[in-house]
Amino acid sequence: MRRGPPSVVAIGAVLWDVFPDGERLGGAPANFAVHAAALGARSAMVSCVGDDARGKTALEILSGRGVATDALQVHAYRPTGSVNVTLVDGQPTYEIVEGVAWDAITWCSELAPIAQSAHALCFGTIDQREAQSRRAIINFLDAASPDCLRVFDINFRQHYHTDEIVRESLTRAVVLKLNDEEVVLLRDYVGGEEDVDVFLTGIRARFDLQCVILTLGEQGCWVVSEGGICQAVGKRQQVVNTVGAGDAFTAAFVMHLLAGAPMQICAEQANTVGGFVTTQDSGMPPLPARFRIF
Repeated sequence: MRRGPPSVVAIGAVLWDVFPDGERLGGAPANFAVHAAALGARSAMVSCVGDDARGKTALEILSGRGVATDALQVHAYRPTGSVNVTLVDGQPTYEIVEGVAWDAITWCSELAPIAQSAHALCFGTIDQREAQSRRAIINFLDAASPDCLRVFDINFRQHYHTDEIVRESLTRAVVLKLNDEEVVLLRDYVGGEEDVDVFLTGIRARFDLQCVILTLGEQGCWVVSEGGICQAVGKRQQVVNTVGAGDAFTAAFVMHLLAGAPMQICAEQANTVGGFVTTQDSGMPPLPARFRIF
């Protein structure tokens, strides 16, 4: 059992979700970092924002939520990332703006000690869509301690993923997290059995992963590990917004794993935290104190 708060780092996108009625800070890594801090981690964010009002506000919000922003770079001319959300017949469509600051995260010597001291770090695929950020993320992963829990939260988005990104990320991961839709895409990249449980068991063995986490929304989740497959049943919620729920799930699972909890407990607690976030109108709602681990 770990006695002190673990050091948890997210690397990747910090962006604004721009809705017709306003904008909110988001990005899977940023959501993860905020939730990890709320659960008791010494949380840090590695990313890049623009030298603009959105970038300044992002820094203020993250810092105010307990996330260290020392490694949040500021780009001289690229704007802070954003996603334009529009509604067509009530259904949202997304334009993930390209050429933004988080596409230009730069590896530098100052990042090495942050990577080396991390007990866990979280990364995904879309954050690697441009070569510069991809190099920074790969270098950061390679600089981490061998004992670091490198969590690949796959987060496939639109066309921003390739065979090379997927395979190189898997070879560096310790934990893989994906949802039921992403299983199909992952199978297209790496091949494998049609049966989901057989496929996930094969992926865990093939890439020497500690565990593979499959989220199933209200149905809960599966966790595939050396001990076999455990399932945690979801709880029906009055869903308000699903944004950020998966990131809260990941943060809770990681924090309980770092605390030494069995896989079953990690899964159940992650379901609970992720489920709570779906009942809130925000991807980064304050979490109840009862969820805090450290």
